[in-house]
Amino acid sequence: SNSVRKHRRNLPATRMSLLCVKVKRGRLHGPSDKFNTYVVLKVQNLRSTTVTRRGNEPCWEQDYMFEINDLRKGLVVEVWDKGLIWDTLLGTAWIPLKKIEHAMDEGFGTWWILNSEVLTKGDEICGAKNPTSHKILLDTYFELPAGE
Repeated sequence: SNSVRKHRRNLPATRMSLLCVKVKRGRLHGPSDKFNTYVVLKVQNLRSTTVTRRGNEPCWEQDYMFEINDLRKGLVVEVWDKGLIWDTLLGTAWIPLKKIEHAMDEGFGTWWILNSEVLTKGDEICGAKNPTSHKILLDTYFELPAGE
């Protein structure tokens, strides 16, 4: 769908896009009683955190919206395991914003593998590598403006 992407890139740069992220659930590798996890979403300089859920198949089912004005960036998704003293990062997914489709409504979502390492350019995350055995189900889309 190259034409779609070309068309999208020609949108005026100042135009705000509304990014909708539904953090659905996780599949974590390990015994169920081992995990007590929450998800952190980071995009541009915005940040949101889900509730904490127990077990190796946590259901967060929480919706977030972010106003985006730079599609060259990415959405950073971190899954953290809550500890008594400190929390442990289980893995990170990085989703380039220009790969996210426009839609009218939510879909089934996509399973993303969490990676143990992030790639950075300066102080910004620009990718992730070294897959773990953990996965997260996310539904991400840009809301289509009414009447388009």
